[in-house]
Amino acid sequence: MELLNQSEIESIVKHYGPSTILKWYTEDYSDKLLGYLGDHLRLVITLNSNGIEKDLKLFIKCIPRNNKWKAKYIKELMFFQKEYIMLSKLFINFKDGEGSSKWRPKLLYIRKDLFVFEDVTEFGYQMPYHRSTMDYDELVSVINAMAKFHAQSIIYEERKSKELNRKYRIWEDYSEYLNEPEKGQSWRDAGARAVVDFLKTYSKYRSQTDYIKYVEVVIPMLFDCAANLIKPRSECRNVIIHRDLWTNNIFFKKLDNGQIHALIVDYQTVLYCSPMLDLSSVIYFNTTRIFRDQNTDELIDLYYNMLTEELRLEDIDILNIIDKKSIVKSYQQSIVFGITQAALIVPIIAMSDEMRERTFENPESCEKVNVVSRSEEFIYLAKQDEGYRNRVIELLDEISDRYIFLST
Repeated sequence: MELLNQSEIESIVKHYGPSTILKWYTEDYSDKLLGYLGDHLRLVITLNSNGIEKDLKLFIKCIPRNNKWKAKYIKELMFFQKEYIMLSKLFINFKDGEGSSKWRPKLLYIRKDLFVFEDVTEFGYQMPYHRSTMDYDELVSVINAMAKFHAQSIIYEERKSKELNRKYRIWEDYSEYLNEPEKGQSWRDAGARAVVDFLKTYSKYRSQTDYIKYVEVVIPMLFDCAANLIKPRSECRNVIIHRDLWTNNIFFKKLDNGQIHALIVDYQTVLYCSPMLDLSSVIYFNTTRIFRDQNTDELIDLYYNMLTEELRLEDIDILNIIDKKSIVKSYQQSIVFGITQAALIVPIIAMSDEMRERTFENPESCEKVNVVSRSEEFIYLAKQDEGYRNRVIELLDEISDRYIFLST
């Protein structure tokens, strides 16, 4: 059975002007890194326009077709439903921007089980290598795209508030889709257990008196604290956050002026809460500890300035939304989210392509590593791969420094 029918193909092609459809087909997308929460395919449509044949290459995201457990799991977590509602309902009220103002790929067609986008690799964008951390310019470009995305929530709410002559917040209409799914807790629990086991095995502090005891108590408490942050907060302005801004969900392109431009993809885990959860997590996902120590304050400043400019373009004074002091305070509160979220994600990011596919795409092991335990896999890989071990333990030992030794 074909993924798309003739009528759907015609609907897609309308975006590109008058032409005759000669044929179309789908093929596996070449990059196996793609598709952790869905299958990713390339759609190729051969067109005849004014006697000239050309191939239109597009990007498809759909529910997994060959892994029944993962397809069921994604449906239970409502990931596809969440992204469908965001793309088809809420985001149509957001400005996507053009050129250097663009922050996400163009959506061409959508149904509940399948999305078709422009393929940005056709325009020179590339996904960064997942086993490397980002440099300063790369991270700044992601934060720029993130600030544009966050600004759209505020702009939409301010516009709706004027239309309704009362305060309006996105949560009113979309709370059902902006909550953390209860079934997702098992994934976080499995990841938290892996953090504890990894620290017991590889932490530089593991031989210190009572360290293991503190790890077993403090780590679950930190994950509980982080979970309490992923909901709307009364003390700050909430926005739609991406929550998952690591290399798999980012594309880079070097522009003619030498600057790097970033696009953000995959909105299946979005939440409505403090924007600083996105900033803290994007920093912890994608950088080294020394980078964070040297650059975090400046990155907070840059984010605030970028958000200020985006709102100014819509005649919104950021001081009526949030001040710099509040942003800094909110960031400090969000670190526990950013660092624990990274503790869940970085051990997956840092895997080799082969190991990640073997671990997370194998139908026989898929359920175990997602909702039971992935400690064994991470510890084994760290024993075999020094680079993997060093990247993961650098992050996890920062948790020890911040929350175990400061609290003992």
